[in-house]
Amino acid sequence: MQTSEPFEPLLHNLPEFYNSSRLSDGTITCDGKEFRIHKIVLCAQSKFFSNAFDGKWKESAEGVIPLNDDDVSAVEAMLRFLYSFDYDASGSTTGIASPMVFNVKVYSIADKYDIPALKSIASQKFKESVKTCWNMDDFPPAIAEVYDSTPPNDQGLRSLIVDVACEHITELLQKQGFCDILGETAGFASDLVQVQAKKRGANGKQTGSKYRCPNCSEQWEAVVSSGSAYYCPYCGNHRSNWSSYIVR
Repeated sequence: MQTSEPFEPLLHNLPEFYNSSRLSDGTITCDGKEFRIHKIVLCAQSKFFSNAFDGKWKESAEGVIPLNDDDVSAVEAMLRFLYSFDYDASGSTTGIASPMVFNVKVYSIADKYDIPALKSIASQKFKESVKTCWNMDDFPPAIAEVYDSTPPNDQGLRSLIVDVACEHITELLQKQGFCDILGETAGFASDLVQVQAKKRGANGKQTGSKYRCPNCSEQWEAVVSSGSAYYCPYCGNHRSNWSSYIVR
């Protein structure tokens, strides 16, 4: 079986060429910032850049590709990955406010520029962050970012964040920020309810009473203590007592 030893010099030395003018033959621009790149490094890992530099486009002739519609921090993470096969999502070097949200941005840009390896790494980093940081204030913004930046047919991050939310739904429904996201983020509430229903079905028993929300008329099941405050998982409607809305 082959080992990684023959590739160790490459893995060790390639990061030194990140954003270096040494042997550079191209430039990526974003939000007023320029990154010196090496076409072979990008083209070997991305079909998008391979087509851009190898075709008859203006970018191919000039060797400059503007990525002005993208987040500059995500572009930087993408390029760092292409040279070092990893990126820092901790915020220690980039000054990013939320690693959860940042990993979503990197996942999205990896999908956009067809870099499967980066997409996989971003998904892993996102999974690790949401499992430990679901109770933090940036969890709701991470949900919004996932649903705003990924299409419905890409369940990579959507299924991860829905599973985590479902696991901690009782605690999360006590947080106003989470309840706001339920009503504001299209698709999230319905995905959440579907996962909850499947888990109840797998258990073969009901876990609570069925309620009808007086605000959106949706029905859902939950364990709500008598007289306890709760939020509708569809619209985020808050009630101090749901006993009047039990479906008999």
